[in-house]
Amino acid sequence: MAVFCILGSLAACTSSRGLIPAPTPIPTATPSPTPAPGTMTLSATSLSFTEAGASDAQTVTVTQVNYSGAFTPATTTCSGIATISPTSGTSFTVTPVAAGSCTFTIAGGAGQSATLSVGVTTTTVGGS
Repeated sequence: MAVFCILGSLAACTSSRGLIPAPTPIPTATPSPTPAPGTMTLSATSLSFTEAGASDAQTVTVTQVNYSGAFTPATTTCSGIATISPTSGTSFTVTPVAAGSCTFTIAGGAGQSATLSVGVTTTTVGGS
């Protein structure tokens, strides 16, 4: 079979059977958009402590739909009542320090946040 082409133009090629079809371009895949981070969930929305100290610490785990990054305790009213650590992650340890009530606000993806309420009550037995 003989093929004849005009220089520089594949579309102008012919053969003894007629025109040779031009190649069809391969479509480029369009990436699907990444879903926005959704609602945050805490394994517990409130913690109660009856004693202060590291031996009474409790753990809270944070998850968020369509988000796999770290969470940060952003604001707190717990100074002197309870501490939270680490400063970033998905699981936090809350340690009671002294009697009182407070909240930790934990920040996640896309400006979402969740509130953890903490109550610490201590009782002194005996004494004069």
